[in-house]
Amino acid sequence: MKRVQYDRYGGPVEMYVGDYDLQKVADGEVCVSIKAAAINPFDWKLRRGAMKVVTGRRFPKGMGTDFAGIVTEVGSKVINIKVGDEVFGTVDFKKSGAFAEAAVLDAGNVVKKPPQLSFGEAACLPIAAMTAWVAILDRAKARAGSRIFINGCSGAVGSFAAQLARAHGAHVTGTCGRTARGSEKAPGVDLVYGYADKHEYARNGKFDAVFDTLGTLGVGEGLSMLMPKGVFVDINPTPGRILRGMLSRRYKLAFATMGIRHLAAIAQLAGEGTLRPKIGLEAPFSDALSVIANAETGPRPSGKIVLAF
Repeated sequence: MKRVQYDRYGGPVEMYVGDYDLQKVADGEVCVSIKAAAINPFDWKLRRGAMKVVTGRRFPKGMGTDFAGIVTEVGSKVINIKVGDEVFGTVDFKKSGAFAEAAVLDAGNVVKKPPQLSFGEAACLPIAAMTAWVAILDRAKARAGSRIFINGCSGAVGSFAAQLARAHGAHVTGTCGRTARGSEKAPGVDLVYGYADKHEYARNGKFDAVFDTLGTLGVGEGLSMLMPKGVFVDINPTPGRILRGMLSRRYKLAFATMGIRHLAAIAQLAGEGTLRPKIGLEAPFSDALSVIANAETGPRPSGKIVLAF
């Protein structure tokens, strides 16, 4: 089997396509032949060693978390998935390894792929949609009439967040790069501003929730945009931001791992068209190293980058 892997933490130069052996499928696991894998910034952050306290120093390590494919083997205790099912899911980040021909993972991290979605579209869902769900529904409590501000509404997480908020009746205001501003009405953003237009969106009033997908809003700035009972939701918890946030009960953290239990609901919404993944670039696995490196170090397209197998 072939996969993208690395022998030490570091930059793009550490990646290579190498051989690996699939582990034996345990009772609660499934083996999936991967047809598409989506690239997340989280993938190269792991390779750089951002979570090495958790991921450890056993090498080689595989890259990639989000994927879609076909089940080829199931453990004896797996009852909701069978061989031949088309599925999507996410590999536990402590193991990673979705940029590969096949992967073995916990059956709880896999759900059936909606037939309306391609493998590439389904691979775009897990981390981005789970993060958005936790931020918008679990933390911000989006509801009819609530006002939600999304900093970075054109990215994968921001776009799903806007779609979820609108599906629950919220009014959405967002910021994005000027090149993307013309396309943001479709995902469900009512008012769109550029990142530098702070005086303009400040005049738009206070919000029930501010969701910063980029880590570019200061915590104090985000809190100042809130109604008295509003919450500031953060997914970029640097030590400084956490320390500042500890001074307020309105500062909330959201992580994709908190949303794994919502994966089946995400699949249902995607099948219904409520959640619409957007592919910005689909490239063959043979180009994986250059595609990942370009995404990491250069400009990225609007939409997810997908590796096709």
